[in-house]
Amino acid sequence: MIFATIIFTLAVLIPSLLIVLGAGNSNTQSVMALCAGASAFSLMAAALFLATRPKFVERAVGGLDRLYKAHKWIGISLLPLVLFHKFVGMDLEGQIVASGLAKTAVDIAKIAFLVLVPLLLLSWIKKLPRMRRDLIPYHIWRIAHRLMGVVFIALSLHQLFVAVPFNANSVAAQYLNLAAVIGIGSFLYTQFFAPFRPRKFTISRVEKHAAATIIDATPKGRGFAKLRSGGFAVISFAKKGLREPHPFTISRIGADGSLQFSIRALGDYTAHLRDAVAVGDRMSIEAGYGNFDYQRGEETQLWLAGGIGITPFLAFADSLTAQNTRDITLVYCVGKPQEAVGLERLQAAQSRSDLFRLHLHVSSEDGRMDAAKLVETTKLEMPKTGFWFCGPAPMRRSIIQDLKAIGKAPSSVNFEEFEFR
Repeated sequence: MIFATIIFTLAVLIPSLLIVLGAGNSNTQSVMALCAGASAFSLMAAALFLATRPKFVERAVGGLDRLYKAHKWIGISLLPLVLFHKFVGMDLEGQIVASGLAKTAVDIAKIAFLVLVPLLLLSWIKKLPRMRRDLIPYHIWRIAHRLMGVVFIALSLHQLFVAVPFNANSVAAQYLNLAAVIGIGSFLYTQFFAPFRPRKFTISRVEKHAAATIIDATPKGRGFAKLRSGGFAVISFAKKGLREPHPFTISRIGADGSLQFSIRALGDYTAHLRDAVAVGDRMSIEAGYGNFDYQRGEETQLWLAGGIGITPFLAFADSLTAQNTRDITLVYCVGKPQEAVGLERLQAAQSRSDLFRLHLHVSSEDGRMDAAKLVETTKLEMPKTGFWFCGPAPMRRSIIQDLKAIGKAPSSVNFEEFEFR
């Protein structure tokens, strides 16, 4: 949220300040409406830029999950700004030429507004309490994001030809022109150039585990030379209904360049994936994302995995050797014993490293995991322990809050977001 807040503040503050300083004698209503419109336009450009998944930004903000979260919250924040700009309106009578390109640009903006508001409402619907995760099918969500780029191009024409109360050489106008270039360039990149970034893989094994679909993929040609354990990849399949790219944590990195993904059916896309993928299918993989790396953490660490949140810890455990010097305790929470994924790999890591301990917590037998049970199970001095978590956000928030309440707050908290859209 910090990154999203920074982007929101800058994207709203800068154009608003430029407009206020250059508005001259324009009335307050027009200035406020124009500030809202320019801020929304600036935020749309930022959202389109983040959609390109720039790696230098991803590393700076702490991972692909944080970048996606910022992108999501920017989209949500657009709606009130767009509505304010439209319905408060601008009193510019006599300042807009009612013919030619200016009139066409105004007409384009009216159509763009009718398309933009429903698209933004899709983001708001997902944030409503108790809203089903799969209410909006992924392909609809994906189409909406593509249309957002088309709408932005239309709004760029609007701001270019309807520059009042500024002239085309004003600082405010130049700022909005720069935002238009960034937004349009980013959108065109995602549509025409980004598809060439992934590398080609072939599925070599598919296991339909009780809790996940486990997919092993072998590179066709050049794989990825250097990947960190626990990182993200964006994957797609050369198959109907599975062509759209999705981010997943890599659960294994093979010495031969092969990659493994353990994917739980949590929505329409992942449910279809479980039924559709097969050995021999082609995959496209873009990897190298993520900042969830235990090797930059404390000497004493507690890893807590909830359900399919075990995926980064599987890759972490695979990297542990007899020379491991970190004191690591992994608590793996599942609902039923058969839902444990990669248990044999975790047990093998425990055999290799004397400083790695595994605790399997089965909720149906041991009850719900909470802060008190976590402290009792691990016997760790929490103020000296780094806490690494992957699992449902409510579980993380509850345990962290309760650890603080009982005076057992960990030295640091590191986690991945469990939801990307």
